[in-house]
Formats: sequence, structure tokens, C-alpha cells
Amino acid sequence: MSIEETLLYLANNNFTFEYIFVFFILSIIGLSLPIPYTFIIVSNVYVFGWTGFFIVILSVPFGSLITFYYIKKFSYYIKKIKFFHKIYNNKLINKIEFHNNIYVLLVTRATLPFFLVSAIYSLTNISLKKYLYTTVIGTFSNILLVSFIVNNIRDTIINYNNFVISWKDPRFIFPLIVLILLVYLGKKMNIKIFEDKN
Repeated sequence: MSIEETLLYLANNNFTFEYIFVFFILSIIGLSLPIPYTFIIVSNVYVFGWTGFFIVILSVPFGSLITFYYIKKFSYYIKKIKFFHKIYNNKLINKIEFHNNIYVLLVTRATLPFFLVSAIYSLTNISLKKYLYTTVIGTFSNILLVSFIVNNIRDTIINYNNFVISWKDPRFIFPLIVLILLVYLGKKMNIKIFEDKN
């Protein structure tokens, strides 16, 4: 079976509840590991449509919670890893005091890699309640926008029974532009936050 045939099959599937549950468990595991969470969003939404969106939304707090606990448990060793050691040597976390700043928490959660942010948050004194709150709120816009884009691609494939993307469709273009702008503006804000605090 070719890649195109596989994509057509997945888009036109009639998977049962058991498959949804399997994807839910796999999503939780994936979100607790250093796997790009955009891949998890795309996989779920492409296979299940808007049901996949809810699978990801429900998986995010559970996956991040697993990360929170195992990072806390092994924090002594993790801080010795070069990347994290450098952050703590620069006292970056103390300078920006981001675990007390809800604005910084939401911006970083929405614009930086999911697992990396989960790991860094877990190494601070952030409360579990604030950690989960900022995780759910901060990732919602990304999940929603990526879901709009993937659903439009999926609908086009189902309608035409061919791997075709309707580039001119506003349902595809608008979320894509907003997503790019959010990432760009978020990175600019992150740079400004770090520069202001140094």
C-alpha cells in the first residue's frame, strides 16, 4: 500500500471506540516524552477528525502530569544535563521568576516545545495546580489551530477521494496564518522577556 493509499484509508476510516481509546493512551504516553506534540495533534485529528481534537485536549493534562512527576523524581540528575545545568548556572529561572508570572507561563507554554516547557516547569517550585492550568490554557490555541488546518485537509481528501489540499480555502489559510503569527509573536515576546530580565 502506497503512502497516498494509506492516507486515503486513514481519512476514510470507520474506527471504533476501541481505536479511540488506544489513540488516547498513546497520546498520553507521547505527550509525556520528548516527541513533538504537533505530530500527536496531526495524527489524532487526521484519523478521527474533531474527535481527535478532543482526544488531544484530554491527553494534554495527563501527559504533562506524568512528565511533572518523573522530572520531579529525577530532578537531581536532570539538572546535571548540560542544557538544564546551563539554565541553572545562569540563574535564568530565578531572574525571570517565571513560576510566579502567569503571563510568562502562558506565553512560553503556547510558543515553546511542549516537552521542554514541561520539563523546565517541573524543575521549578511551580504548584501542580498552576502547572496544569497553564498547560491546558497555553496549549489550547495551538491545538485548535492545527486541528482546523488538519481537518480541512482531511475533509478535502474525503470529498475528492484524492490527496488534494485546497490551498485557497479560508478554513485552511486563516488558521495557518494565525498559527504562524502566534509562533512569531510568541518568540519575539519570549526574547523580550528574557532580555528585560537580564
